[in-house]
Amino acid sequence: MKKLFILFSVLFLFSFVSYAQMQAGLKAGLNIANIGGSDADELVGQSLDSKTAFAGGVFFMYQFSDMFAIQPEAYYSMKGATYSVSGADLTISLDYIEIPLLLKFIIPIEGSNIRPSIFAGPAIGFNTTHKMKVEYSGTSAEMDIPDTKSTDFSLAFGGGIGFPVGSGELGVDIRYILGLSTIDDSSDPWDIKNNVINFNLYYGFSLK
Repeated sequence: MKKLFILFSVLFLFSFVSYAQMQAGLKAGLNIANIGGSDADELVGQSLDSKTAFAGGVFFMYQFSDMFAIQPEAYYSMKGATYSVSGADLTISLDYIEIPLLLKFIIPIEGSNIRPSIFAGPAIGFNTTHKMKVEYSGTSAEMDIPDTKSTDFSLAFGGGIGFPVGSGELGVDIRYILGLSTIDDSSDPWDIKNNVINFNLYYGFSLK
């Protein structure tokens, strides 16, 4: 019985590895970022406006079955928010090196090479910029935002579609990145979180 179990285990692992398909690729896109949380309105006395900014980096996809894949990524993501009142413009800049680990469900379409997918997974971000800029009547001033956490935890989920191009895949995806932890690192932290809608264009190079 033990030998039979080992045999089935070896056959399962062999089929798992033999199916494996891998991609490494580049992605670039657009963030529509804002700051949420129960204390977000207290920052300026009312709701903040969204900020449009850049996101881009690299990804690796390991597809271990015909419908499932794991996709770690690493990219630069510019977040924050804006606010305007009485001729003054405030820009909050919170930039991160973000590393999500996504589980992808690839939706099969019989007789087609088009690859729609949905995905979700956790992400950790490492803060590189935490600044506030105020512009008024042609003059501007910039300062660091104090007590900003060096790490940010979030949950990413969304969907995309890929098309075969050459030996690789060209595609687009859209995702919502929900902040899970406050960005305030003070002794009595406010509940303020990064929230982002992210649009991407990507190209994956086949490794197998």
